[in-house]
Amino acid sequence: MSNPRSWRNRRHPETAERLRRLLGDSGELREAATPEALAAALAAFRRAGADALVVNGGDGTLHVVATALAASWEPPWPRLLPLPGGAMNTVAAAHRISGTPEAVLGRLLQLRRSGSPAPAVERDLLRVEAEGPGPQVGFLFGTGLAVSFLEAWYATGHPTAARALWLLLRVAGSAVLGGPLAERLTRLDSLRVTADGEEWPADAFLSVVAGAIPEMGFGLSPLTRCDEQPGFFHAVGVTGSAAQLALRIPAVWLRRPWRRPLAVDAVARDLSLEAPAIRYTVDGDLYQAPGPVRVRTGPLAEVLVV
Repeated sequence: MSNPRSWRNRRHPETAERLRRLLGDSGELREAATPEALAAALAAFRRAGADALVVNGGDGTLHVVATALAASWEPPWPRLLPLPGGAMNTVAAAHRISGTPEAVLGRLLQLRRSGSPAPAVERDLLRVEAEGPGPQVGFLFGTGLAVSFLEAWYATGHPTAARALWLLLRVAGSAVLGGPLAERLTRLDSLRVTADGEEWPADAFLSVVAGAIPEMGFGLSPLTRCDEQPGFFHAVGVTGSAAQLALRIPAVWLRRPWRRPLAVDAVARDLSLEAPAIRYTVDGDLYQAPGPVRVRTGPLAEVLVV
């Protein structure tokens, strides 16, 4: 499955043909630029009995594919292989999947042709429910700073990994110094947050994030407890200041546990956020909905790690 609208595929439209040639008789490549084309492709793969679904297009494409799978494909799903073919490739990076899309697909095909099993890990995905956008399925959820950072990154017009890292460093430096960039991107949102029926002891959050994977980019791993219990995800609500969070970045990179008063966290199956309106992201795609927004444990997926 290839998304011709993804950032990398727009810059390298020849990638789809190279992937098709690599596949040969081992599979079928379908390009899906619309929901209708995606639905038709998944129906064809289901009829063919596909046991692996390779997704070329980055995190946003993977999230859209997972949402469509949840709506149309009874479990078990085919195993998923995310290729690093988008502006954001956090899911691939979290599974140590690196290289060009052609190189990653080539490694999978080599394993299959040699008869060797391809390693895979199980992930309990997130199911995000809200009025308007409808149910969304993905690996990462975030509000507040997670949204404003993505908006600022997309606004550059060239959302590369290098620009994202540069923006992250600028925001962190601005937060420590009390500069205008951090002030613009890091306001507190009034939210009532409940995790598995227990209300969090705060009413304003810099960001609330939840994930089926530990990382949120650049090796930063704020969601390290996501694998603690099967059927659960890790949720974190940042209640401290932007400066406190910026100074915490080395500890997040080292996978240290969260501590109050900087943040509240929980391993949960059901997270509810209440506010008159909530802006949020699922795997880099941006949404806005009237509250509440509910994040629950979603379908189980197997991610190939090659």
